[in-house]
Amino acid sequence: MVRYTPECPFCGRIIDRPDEVKTEFGSVPGGSCECGTIYVCDLTGHNTGEAYMEALALARGNWQINEMGEDTDYETCDIDYDMHSHQRVFSQGLGSPAGRLVFVKLKMSREAGSEPPRNMPAAVPAQPVTGGAGTRESNLNRKDRLKALLELRAYDEVADMAMEDKGVIRLLISLSYDRQDVTSWRAIEAIGAISRTFSKDSMERLGIVRDTVRRLLWSMGEESGGIGWSSPELLGEIVTGDPDAFNDIVPILWSFRDEDMFRAGILWAMGRIAVTRPDLVGFTLPDLPGMLKDRNPAVRGYAIWLMGVLDPRGSVNELISRFLGDSGPVPFYREGELVGRTVAEIAGEVLHKQAQ
Repeated sequence: MVRYTPECPFCGRIIDRPDEVKTEFGSVPGGSCECGTIYVCDLTGHNTGEAYMEALALARGNWQINEMGEDTDYETCDIDYDMHSHQRVFSQGLGSPAGRLVFVKLKMSREAGSEPPRNMPAAVPAQPVTGGAGTRESNLNRKDRLKALLELRAYDEVADMAMEDKGVIRLLISLSYDRQDVTSWRAIEAIGAISRTFSKDSMERLGIVRDTVRRLLWSMGEESGGIGWSSPELLGEIVTGDPDAFNDIVPILWSFRDEDMFRAGILWAMGRIAVTRPDLVGFTLPDLPGMLKDRNPAVRGYAIWLMGVLDPRGSVNELISRFLGDSGPVPFYREGELVGRTVAEIAGEVLHKQAQ
C-alpha cells in the first residue's frame, strides 16, 4: 500500500484534514480548498454516493441539486483516503480499509454570491416544508426520537414528523445502510409510510418524494461515483407506499439487476411490491430462473420468494423444489423483524403455500 499527502485534484494544493461540518442532517467530515473545491470524507468507502451529494449541497449552499448536471455545472473527483493518518492511499488489493475523499468544484458562481470560507464549507441550511418544529430540535434529539419511533414501528408518527421537517427523509436514508441491523430495515419501511402520506397530501409533497427517488437512482448510477447500498430497498418501499404514483420506477429499478451489489436488494424490493401489486412486477418472471444460479444465496432466496408471489398456480414448483437442500443463509425482514432464513426454508414455504 502506497500513501501520499492528499492534494486537491483541481489545483494541486495540499488540503487540510477534514473537520466536522454541520448540515441540516447532522454533521459530515469535510473541508474546502483555497480554489473553492469542497470535499467530504466517506469514512468507510461504502457510502460515497451520499458523500457526493453532501459535497455538492455544501458547494451549492442548498439542496436544490437535482437539476444540476455534471460537466456543465460542476466537476467531481474522488480518491482513496485514510482519515486517521490524513493520507491518500493507493492499493491494488481488494481488501484495502481506506475510505474515500470526494471532491466537488462548481463551474458556476454560488447563488449566495460569495465563496465558502477557506477550509470550512458553509453549512447547508435547514429547509422545512412547513413550520419549523423539526428544525428547533437538536439533531441528536431528532435522531433519538426517530429511532424510538422506529423501535415501536410507529410509521404514521414518523410520516407526521417528516411532514414538519423533510430532513427526516434523509435521516432515515442515513439509518438504512446497515442491513444487519433491524433498525435499518425499519427505516426503509418507514420511507414507504412517508411515500404513502406525502403522495396523498399535495403535489408539493409528492415532488419531495420524487426528488428522493431521483437522488436514490442517481446514487446507484456510475455518474454518482459511489454506491447507494440501500437504494433498491428504499425505492421498493416508495413504490409500495403508493404504487399508482410511483409505478414508473419499477422498470427503471429492474434495469439495474445486472449489478451484483444491487441484485439482492432489487429482488427484495420487487417482492415487496408484488405482494400488493403483482401486476407491476409480473414482467420480471422470465428473468427469475436464471437468477437461481447466482452464487449469492440472498439472490437465490429472494428470487424464489418472488417467483412464489408471481406464480401462485405453481408452474415453477419443480424448479423451486431443487433448492430444498440449499442451506445458503438469507437475511429476511418480515413484520418488523429481521430473521435468518435459508434458501431451503424459503423454497419450502413457497411450495407449502402452493399446495394449499
